[in-house]
Amino acid sequence: MDGFYGRLARYKKDERGIAAVEFALILPILIVLYFGTIELARILDANRKVTLFARTLGDLSGRADNPSPSSNDMATIAGAANAILRPLDASSLQIIVNSMGVESISGALYGGVCSSWSQNATKRPALQINGTSGLPATPAAYQFDGARYILAEVTMSYTPIIGSSLYRWIFGSRGLSFTRQIPWSQRTVKEIIMPGGSACPNYN
Repeated sequence: MDGFYGRLARYKKDERGIAAVEFALILPILIVLYFGTIELARILDANRKVTLFARTLGDLSGRADNPSPSSNDMATIAGAANAILRPLDASSLQIIVNSMGVESISGALYGGVCSSWSQNATKRPALQINGTSGLPATPAAYQFDGARYILAEVTMSYTPIIGSSLYRWIFGSRGLSFTRQIPWSQRTVKEIIMPGGSACPNYN
């Protein structure tokens, strides 16, 4: 019995392996923190790149060489996503480019869509009024009769490297997506008309 109790006493005092046990307990937390940090960095980078792309899309569309660009012209402009968003996948990027106008009707200003072009999305109907169906209100810089500007709309779904099931649990079945609506001035002499569209109505 003395031998048994002696071994038991030595076992209670033996601290060998404690570090290994503690490391085994902490390792899963460290792994989650490591990959979580990587994903957070990717999310922030994707958020920044989507904003940059939407601004570039509005800028290029607002100074098109041809004020009546073709669908191929717009697809070429939108192709800038491949470079700006790299290494993110831009193949399913939803893009809508609207040529917007503001007119005074009976002394009240109304802004809305004059013509629209889209890729992987449904283009806006002509004469859709600002502030309805997801359109933002007319920006302060364009609240005057005869204003013309571009509204670039971009939506991108984010695909995580790991933890896709966790992301769907947090953000729903559609996952995490980034959406931008960027207004940009038209810098052409003639009004820009999107493919298949018409010029803005003039009520004066």
